[in-house]
Amino acid sequence: MCGFLVEIRRSARPDQARFDMALGLLAHRGPDSSGVEQIELPAINDAHPALHVRLGFRRLAILDLDARANQPFRRGATSLVYNGEIYNFRDIAASLRQAGAQLSTSGDTEVLAALLASCGLSGLDEANGMWAFCALDRDARTLTAARDRTGKKPLFWYQDAERLLLASEIAPLSALLRQKPRFTDTAIDGYLASGWVFPRGDGTTHVEGISEVRPGTALIVDLDNWNVRHQTLYDLRHTVETARPNPAALAELFQDAVLARLVSDRPVGLMLSGGIDSSLILSVLAATGRLEQVHTFSGDAGRSEDAVYAQKSISALGVTAHMIKLDYSSASLDGFLATCRHQEKPFPFIGNVLSAPQLYAAIASAGVPVVLDGAGGDEVFAGYWERTWAYAVAEAVAAGDAVWLAEARASNADRPDYIARLDQVTEDVSAGRFGTAGHWPTTTPPGIAADLARFGTSRFVAPPPDDPLATCGPSLKEALIRDAGPGGRLGEWLWQNDRNAMAASLENRSPFLDYRLLPYMATSYAAKFQGPWNKQELRALFSQFAPLEVASRREKQGFRWHYTPFLRNNRRALADMMRGSRLLATRIDVARVLAASETDEDLLFGELLQRMICLAGLEQAMGLAA
Repeated sequence: MCGFLVEIRRSARPDQARFDMALGLLAHRGPDSSGVEQIELPAINDAHPALHVRLGFRRLAILDLDARANQPFRRGATSLVYNGEIYNFRDIAASLRQAGAQLSTSGDTEVLAALLASCGLSGLDEANGMWAFCALDRDARTLTAARDRTGKKPLFWYQDAERLLLASEIAPLSALLRQKPRFTDTAIDGYLASGWVFPRGDGTTHVEGISEVRPGTALIVDLDNWNVRHQTLYDLRHTVETARPNPAALAELFQDAVLARLVSDRPVGLMLSGGIDSSLILSVLAATGRLEQVHTFSGDAGRSEDAVYAQKSISALGVTAHMIKLDYSSASLDGFLATCRHQEKPFPFIGNVLSAPQLYAAIASAGVPVVLDGAGGDEVFAGYWERTWAYAVAEAVAAGDAVWLAEARASNADRPDYIARLDQVTEDVSAGRFGTAGHWPTTTPPGIAADLARFGTSRFVAPPPDDPLATCGPSLKEALIRDAGPGGRLGEWLWQNDRNAMAASLENRSPFLDYRLLPYMATSYAAKFQGPWNKQELRALFSQFAPLEVASRREKQGFRWHYTPFLRNNRRALADMMRGSRLLATRIDVARVLAASETDEDLLFGELLQRMICLAGLEQAMGLAA
């Protein structure tokens, strides 16, 4: 797990000092070594000038710790910078050697370079892992940049008439461009209205002029003609829509996905949250005798039963675990701004963003630079009651499945809000309006629209919802495809997780995102939701590995982040930060909000003030242009 920076210029040579400074902004992604390769491609004629290339790399060494595996990695005419891991690299290496390839290292970087040389981009079909890479071919005078199937690893780019820039984060690009990043109007207004900035299916980002290589896509640049084309390498929708997943094979596939992610020349940990996903990983480790091979970490954020269930699993299996007490009562403004700087994007005030950094830091300080997590389990196996259960209900109504609906009603009778949603979805589907404007299961707090109407300026314009489920019809499979696709919420979770982990120089691996499990999005709503249970397919697997009480836990609470003490401890500094925000001043009457919040606790502890704090924090931490 690493970070890289690429700069290609058609006229003037790159400024070495500035390039080195920009590369240094990625030091947290790769603390173990740094490397730069400078390449000059001569002019062909007046229409095709000389090209000046710099490839920079920061390494977090996980496989083949020897300097021979450092990057940029050169093989023949190709220079490679690569962030990620290919878990089945040994199998691929064996096939390459049989075909005559000579490999001199014991890691996956050279295997990726040899695979691309032998098979081109189609070779990635055989790779099980996560990746973002740039490969410069001197002979073909092309640059190829690609991301893995689900976009777990980030890759951003910028191009104008003279420069092509690519990097693992946005900050180095801004540094090379010598300009402050500027958020788009749509991103700012959308965040104020919804609290999220979802990734965009077209590859543009919330920062003006900066794009990202889309998940499962390669960007191929003809450097002489300065032309860019995009090549689809993996189509999630096609995969799921044509899938015929075998329920009987799920246990074996999941076990292999977990064990594959143990490949490492450094210690590996497990982040045990107390939910179904990470507990199932622990169950697999126990059943396969790997508990001593993996360091288990669990965090207690307070006000949540997650730590209780994690401890129950730890006790049941006799695991030696590291318990991390997460204390946010004294959360500092400096820590919050550090999170803003690493996230580089507006975010909701939730534990996944604001609690996780402390947990990752504790794991890294224990000398464990690799950690398994449960990311992707909810997206593949329908874990979000508040987000996907309504689509299961809608599909059952459309199918006339009275038995499933009756069981859903009876088993959730103690949840009035669920019954109310079931009734509303039934009515909307029956009337043919489910998935139309105003008739989708949004979780946007009702008070935010009134607050924005009260305090927003004429510059604020609430955009249409960018949530991909806003117009999704009564199909759970379709909802899952959209949410895990290029414009869905999975991309948000992966962004947050990557930035928080890499801030601590830590690699996170996600067995549930193994490409062999993605087709299980296609299993039926009845397989995923049964009575009071979600993720039923995963719950059933515990009996095949190590049974744990968490399998009968109805619903996970998730990490919490305590906003109230943070606000009280930093109230004056936060108010000053918001008053000084030029970005906020264009859209919100900040003075009126702060004055009204003195006597209105709903406003003081509400969504609007949180979003204002986030935008002001990002402006300060990133040096945003207003």
